[in-house]
Amino acid sequence: MKTQSTYMQWAKTRAKVTYDLALSGILNLPFAEMDAKIDDVDLNGDNSYGYQPLVDALAAHCQVDPDSVVTISGGTSMANHLAMAAAIEHGDEVLIEQPTYEPLLALAEYFGANIRRFPRSFENGFQS
Repeated sequence: MKTQSTYMQWAKTRAKVTYDLALSGILNLPFAEMDAKIDDVDLNGDNSYGYQPLVDALAAHCQVDPDSVVTISGGTSMANHLAMAAAIEHGDEVLIEQPTYEPLLALAEYFGANIRRFPRSFENGFQS
């Protein structure tokens, strides 16, 4: 059964704006239009999980192996996934505001959380 996503409905039908802070990505820029070589845009060096000095510092601070530290993600959705994977155990009770970014609900459900919603409305300034 397919369910209606309030968030996706809003995202696809909302008014166009000059500066869109609701996007979870960036617009494509063809590499040919950049005045750069591929070596100029390598952000990760030999570590695809982030800047090695930062990885090492976080590992030392948390007293874990650097191989278990990830300091970059493929966007906010991946970061949300990593955070929930680290924090949620199957059966945990999780509070998620309503309205919300609906992929958060899907992630919590995927990890087996018991989801409890709490309302926030425009009328009271989105306070709970």
